[in-house]
Order: sequence, then structure tokens, then C-alpha cells
Amino acid sequence: MNRRQFLTYGGAGAAVLSASEEAYAQATATRIDLSVEPADVELIDGRVVYQLLFYGAAQSEPRPVIRVTEGDLVTVTLRNNAPEPHAFAIPGAPGAEIAAIAPGGRGEVTFRAPRGGTYLYLDPLNAPAHRLLGLHGALISTPRDGHTPGGALTPFSAETLTPATRLLFDAMRDDPTARFVGDPWRPAREKIWLFAQIDPALCEQAELRRPIDGAAVQRTFAPRYFTINGLSGFDSSEAETVKPKGYVGQPLLIRNLNAGRNTHAPHIHGNHVLELSGVGADGSVVVRDNIIERDTWIMRALDRKDLILPFERPQDIPPGAWPPKEEPFPLRYAMHCHTEMSQTAGGGNYPQGLTTHWELLGPTRPTATS
Repeated sequence: MNRRQFLTYGGAGAAVLSASEEAYAQATATRIDLSVEPADVELIDGRVVYQLLFYGAAQSEPRPVIRVTEGDLVTVTLRNNAPEPHAFAIPGAPGAEIAAIAPGGRGEVTFRAPRGGTYLYLDPLNAPAHRLLGLHGALISTPRDGHTPGGALTPFSAETLTPATRLLFDAMRDDPTARFVGDPWRPAREKIWLFAQIDPALCEQAELRRPIDGAAVQRTFAPRYFTINGLSGFDSSEAETVKPKGYVGQPLLIRNLNAGRNTHAPHIHGNHVLELSGVGADGSVVVRDNIIERDTWIMRALDRKDLILPFERPQDIPPGAWPPKEEPFPLRYAMHCHTEMSQTAGGGNYPQGLTTHWELLGPTRPTATS
């Protein structure tokens, strides 16, 4: 192992460690091996900063997406290859905590995978400093049974579904009388948008091993770079791991998480999204009683929201002009943040900040199973 990993964010992706998206079998044992690694990270404008990152056992990708199935017995092993103590926690997953591990040490925890939904894993030590230095990632818990009484599949545990959620997923069907005419939602149709912010001054402080006071960081954190899955600007706009794409009638789930300190206001063009869930005071997934269509939603620090992008005909195109004859497919629609700092600060000068787009590939899906 070199002293540091070197990571060019423009080439970063998300590694899947365990569990199939369609796993609804009996509970099994799952083992996750992680390490904390120092890394030199190249940002959108070529600047290189020091960060701390979780890596999977293969050491190929930072912040691997951990996939588990609700109720599974999950064992996480963490090795600390950084020069200071680090820890591990999953807010909303009872018992999923590893206490401080000394440099060169190893810790382990076993817990039951939580109810279906989207979770953050992170380093809770010296909060929020270690999290802001890069020690965070996404954990996806597939529900043991995520079906509505009508048989539609959802990303949430059946016992947590609200009437509004059941009606929405039941309405995604091949029925000309339904609003969301097309395919039902499928687990393969999802994107993870993990937001984070980078303050080069904090990175330099950590690199020089100067004392860092988490409480002071809470007050003084001044980010200049804003990322989705570690990417910014052109990189995040063109990354296959970030940009949603599909045909009309192919609803897609966006798992949105904010691991940073600052509030974001993602704004999407072309379609509204439907906000399905939020976070409880204990970190649990809270399925919405009232599903609101939004073109802009709020993502505060440690917020997690699951959203449906319905892939409808864009409402600003009249039915008589659909499909368009002069505008070739794919139609591209922007997503960018309406919080000004993420579009204007330092390396975030628009369009190098927190931004991406989604693509409408055509007016009809090619097959019923695509």
C-alpha cells in the first residue's frame, strides 16, 4: 500500500460490494471489508487536495456502495490506515457502530440490516470534520418484502408504506387510463446522488496533521468545491453513475444523500420529481404520507431523500407537438443547485459545480421489459 491513494474524481465510479437488488430470499450473513485511506484527490479544475476515504477490500474505488437485504446479519470490518483514530457508524441502523480505531488498528461490528431504504455510512469522530474530509458513503437496504397490496414493487419495506406511496407505485403500469403510463418501477432503475463539499483549507490542515476541532469546523467550514458522487461539473454531468436516462414511462428512483455541512437545493428541469421519503430523528427512513411534486427540493446536512423521476412527457411540450419533429432525441434537461455558493464559489464556478443532467431517450420504451 502506498502512503496515499491518488484519485482523479473524473474517473471515479461506485463499487457494489454485496447483495443483489432483487434479493428477497431468507436472511443471510453478509461481510463487508473496508479501510480508511489517505488520498490525494484531483478536483474539477486540476487542483489536488488531501482527503480521507473509505475503500472496499479490492482498493479499486472509494466510497463503495454497500448493498444489503433487510434483516440480513451484516458484519463490517474496518482497518484504519490513516495517521489518526477513526470510527464507523450508520445513522438509522441500530447497533451499526465501530468505536475509535487507533492508526494501524482494526475494528468490527455485526448488526441486522435496517428496513428498506437509503442510508449513509460515515466516520462520526470529531464531527463533522472526518465526514467532511471524505469519510462517508451510501448503504442501500433492499426490503425483504417491498410490494404494495396490489403487487407493485417499491424500495421500502411493506409495513412502512403509506397509502400515498402505495397508490403512486400502483399507478406506474401499462394502462392508458393511468397517469404514469408505462413500466412499473424496477430496482435496476435507480441513481445515487451523494452530495458533498470540499474546503481546501480543512484538507490542508489534515494533511499537515494540525489539530482539528470538530466544533470549530462546524462554524468555519467554507467549501469551494461541490460534488455528486465525488464529481463536479462536466464530470458529474456526463458520468453514467450520475445521469438518469430512459424512455417515457420508465420511472427512475434517485437516492439523494447530503454527506456535507451545507444545505443544497437541487433544481431539475423537464419533469418534476416526487419526494417519497425523509429522515427521522433517529436516522430511520420515514416514508411520506403526502407525496409532493417538486422541481426544487432541500437537502440539509445528513439529509436523505428518495425521489421518483417519472419520465413523463415534459409538460411544456403540448400533446399536439409530441413527439417533437425538429428536436432530435435524446432530450437533455439540466439539474443544478439553486444554492448560489455551489454554482459560484472557487472551483464551483458554474457549470463546474454541483450539476448534472438527465436524458429522455424517446417517446416510447422499445420493449415492456427494458
